[in-house]
Amino acid sequence: MQPSKKFFLRQIKFYILLFIFILPVILTTGCEKKEEPKTSSVDFTIVTDGDIPKDLKKLIKERRKNPFELSYSDGSYLYAVKGYGRQETQDYSIKVNDFYISDGSLIFDTELSGPEQNGDVSQKPSYPYIVVKTEYIENSIIFK
Repeated sequence: MQPSKKFFLRQIKFYILLFIFILPVILTTGCEKKEEPKTSSVDFTIVTDGDIPKDLKKLIKERRKNPFELSYSDGSYLYAVKGYGRQETQDYSIKVNDFYISDGSLIFDTELSGPEQNGDVSQKPSYPYIVVKTEYIENSIIFK
C-alpha cells in the first residue's frame, strides 16, 4: 500500500508543477491588443451644440447620464457621438485621436481629459460628449 501512496503523491506534485508552468502561458495567450489596419482617414467636423439635429440632441439628452456611444444619420450626413456620462466637475475636454476606415468599419477613437488640477474647477456636475459629422458612409462604427 505504501508504494501506491508515493506514486500518488508524485503524480500530484507533477500535475501541480505542470499547472504552475503552463498557467502563465495560458493566461498571456490572446492578450495581444489587436490594431485595426487603417485603410483611409475620414474627413470630419466637430459639431457645436447649435448645429446638432434636434432628434439627435434629444437622444443625447436621454442618454447623457451614463457613458454612451451613438451613431445617427439624417440621410446626407453621418454623426458619431461619444458621451462620457456624469462627471462630478466641469471643464473636461474631449480629443478625437483618430477617425478612419478599417476593414469595412469606421473607427472612432476619442479621449476624455479632466480639468487641470491647479486651476479653479467648478464643482457643478457635467455630462461631456462629442459629436462629429462626416459624409454619409454605410459602415458600422467601432468606438474606442
